[in-house]
Amino acid sequence: MRRRSLWSVAALAAASLAGWYVVSLGGADAAADPVGDEAAQAPIVPGRMPALGVKLPASEASGLVASRTYPGMYYWLRDGGSSKPGKPRDALWGMRISAGGIPEPVRGNELFPSYAVQGAKNLDWEELAVDDAGALWIGQLGANNCKDEQRLLRVAEPDPRGAGPLPVVAAYSLRFPDNTKPGCTTYNSEAFLWLDGHFYVFAKTSGTPVYRVDLPAGTSGTATLTRIGRMGRDVDNISAASISDDRTRMMVLDHQRLWVFTTDPARRGDDFMKDAIAHRATGTARFEAPGGASVEGGTFVRDSHDIAFVAEDGNLYYARPQTYGEPPWTPAPTAPPLPTSPPAPTWPPLPTWPPLPTVPPLPTDDPTWSDPWFDDLPTLPTEPGDPDPSTT
Repeated sequence: MRRRSLWSVAALAAASLAGWYVVSLGGADAAADPVGDEAAQAPIVPGRMPALGVKLPASEASGLVASRTYPGMYYWLRDGGSSKPGKPRDALWGMRISAGGIPEPVRGNELFPSYAVQGAKNLDWEELAVDDAGALWIGQLGANNCKDEQRLLRVAEPDPRGAGPLPVVAAYSLRFPDNTKPGCTTYNSEAFLWLDGHFYVFAKTSGTPVYRVDLPAGTSGTATLTRIGRMGRDVDNISAASISDDRTRMMVLDHQRLWVFTTDPARRGDDFMKDAIAHRATGTARFEAPGGASVEGGTFVRDSHDIAFVAEDGNLYYARPQTYGEPPWTPAPTAPPLPTSPPAPTWPPLPTWPPLPTVPPLPTDDPTWSDPWFDDLPTLPTEPGDPDPSTT
């Protein structure tokens, strides 16, 4: 939650008296209507983000996250403000955004339905994240006095057409371990995100230290925070952070300025985050609002490099890559599948024929035999002139 100066409050009051054109043209109902028709587009102004012509129904909007389950659906929360009928504080709020960045009805004609949270009071809820299972996490991270309790609360994502309540199914306490400021037992924070099985929290202070969160086993206990680095380079007092679905961009913002970093999608966990914060931002833009912007929630649009934002004063913002200095985003081409080899033909089995008779082997030696009849024959007389057989 931002602490405003007297001059800032006065400027916002003057702007309110002058009246936003959304309200002045049609009263309270006009503030709840989407701008233009279905083809309406959020403006593209390089380096600048003017507010959209739609106002949130409650003040102090802080975290914002895109659903993993319902395309085009987003959730935001409040980090303070009064709670009264129609404007609950202990609740998550829904919002659907068109491809052009303009809010659309979610539940009946409601643009911004709310879903009560059961089992936890809103004690400076600052940020929202979504894990790989699609569950929503509330970051009770505010600690403006350096001492307030900080917790992470897990709830199931609601059916956008339903009404809740959303019971808290897990809750973990956490403390930043290394604030050297006298009297501080923790760091005030407003930004965290989910990456490769862990949360990463950004301390809202000079240089923006970044911490990995290790949750204990079970559904409660105290989480361990490990400092992995700092952003530096005048990127300070971060109030929101998000990573694109293709893992090639990370954005952070303070109340008035957006920074976008080019990231290496092949890296994982701490290695991804350390590499991301080690480089300068490759894109930037400023939020515009009379009296100064107060943006505290932002998230990449699913499967895109567009970014949506909510502000404490109720303004909505939307940025395309051209806004922060990049060419229009197009999805990475998908390589056509390699042709598969046709299956080898199957032939019918050959018929089974009866075996051919085998030829008997030829004898290897001259045969030896005798016959008594031939053995007993008398010796025939020799012809005249033949030698006598008895003398040979």
